[in-house]
This record gives sequence, structure tokens and C-alpha cells, in this order.
Amino acid sequence: MKENHKIIIRRNCGFFSDFLTSLAGIMYCNDNNHNVHVDWKSDLYLTESDNNLFDLFFKNQIKSDLEFNQEYINNLTPYGYYYPEIVEKNTEKDIYDFLLPSNKLIKELDILNSDFINNIKKDTFNNKKVLGVHKRGTDHITHGQNRTNGEVMEFINNEYKNNNYDNVFLITDDLTSFDFFKQQLGDTLIHTPSTKVRGNIGIHLPESEVDRYKIAGEVVTDAILLSLTDFKLLTKSNVSTFSNICNLKQDTFTYMDKFIKYI
Repeated sequence: MKENHKIIIRRNCGFFSDFLTSLAGIMYCNDNNHNVHVDWKSDLYLTESDNNLFDLFFKNQIKSDLEFNQEYINNLTPYGYYYPEIVEKNTEKDIYDFLLPSNKLIKELDILNSDFINNIKKDTFNNKKVLGVHKRGTDHITHGQNRTNGEVMEFINNEYKNNNYDNVFLITDDLTSFDFFKQQLGDTLIHTPSTKVRGNIGIHLPESEVDRYKIAGEVVTDAILLSLTDFKLLTKSNVSTFSNICNLKQDTFTYMDKFIKYI
């Protein structure tokens, strides 16, 4: 009989930093033939501390009212945090191979089969050929060098030269970046009404006065939609990692900052 194990997340970090930490624990439990439940709480995204963020946005394998053989706090499993290793991968093939087990895992355990994700309008792009872009935003100051808006625009222009896209779908939480790309791309730009701010304070941090639960739902929606684009220009961030895992295919993405080493 399989043992029941619990991953307890109390890190209060970025949304997908916490999610990927739990996913690393899920991977360890699944690889060792254990059932797993994730108990994830965060003051950054919840006003009611009793709610489980994992249950709000994703599908848990087993319920919380079972007896657990083992608990891991903040994922102290032998797999550790796992996903930060992506910053050391320098080719798309290396990144694809690194993320493939995670892609298989979320399909096997049906992790994305939640009410929230099922209610995202997947027909947003109306069968158009869309280039997806993730411009890392307000948190980059704390993580080191990042591509400028102008550099990202060069990547967009170069991709457009070789492929016939109808639109560009942009996700960013940086209002200054959004304004720049809106001016450059005009009606070609597709975006969601997700919260965007100016400045160098991560939008998810307590100093940023935004609706906590709302921005969690927005980043999940943006990342899921980004995963559905035909080709993706990504950054080495937890948002891009999650989006790539959701719909991982070879030759459908490149990392604009693959030679940048974040601190």
C-alpha cells in the first residue's frame, strides 16, 4: 500500500517560487511511489490563513483529512528546491530535457485540472498565430541583470522577420515595460488586464499595495495563456518555468537571457 506524504509550504515567497517548491516535493513523492498532499499557505496571497493556495488554484492528489506517514516542511526532501538549477542550463535542448519529467508529472497527476484553470478562456487567441513574450518585471532588481525593454523588442523583431505571426501576447507586471511595448506594437499587442505597477518593488511583496488574491489568480492566468502561444520568448524566472512545464514542446521557445546569471 502506498504511504501518504504531505508537503507543507510556508515560505512566503513569489507565487511560482512556492508552487515549484511544492512541485519538486510532489516529484520526489511520486518517484518513490507515495501519495502526496500539498498544504500551502502564504501571507502574500491569502487574507484568510485557513485557505490552502494549492487547492484554490490546482488539484491535489489526495485530501487533507488522511493520516500522513511523512511530512516535509518547505520541501526538505532529497530533491531540494530543484527548479533553480534551470539558471545553469544554456541551451533550449538542455532546458527541455530538464523540464520534461515535470511536464509528465503534472499530466500524470492531473495537477492543472482545477476549477480555476478550467475556467480560464483558452480561446483567447482565436486560432491566430501568436508570439508569447514574458518580460520579467518589478522583482528583477533583487535578482540581478535583466534584459532591457529595447533588447526584448529586438528579440521580438528578429522573430517576426522569420515567422508570420498575427499578434504578440505579452505578460509583465511592470507598467513601464507594458507602456513601452504598447507604443511599439500597437494593435498587434494582446494582453490581459492583470495588475501592473511601476517601480522596483516586487508586485507580490507587502510594500506593494495590491489585491493579494487577485494577483495570484492573474499570474496563473497569464502563465497558462503564455503556454498556449505558438512560440515563446522567455526569461529565466519561475513564471516562465511554470508556463513552459504546462505545455512543453521542443522548438517552441527560447530564453532571451540564457547567458545571464542571476544572483
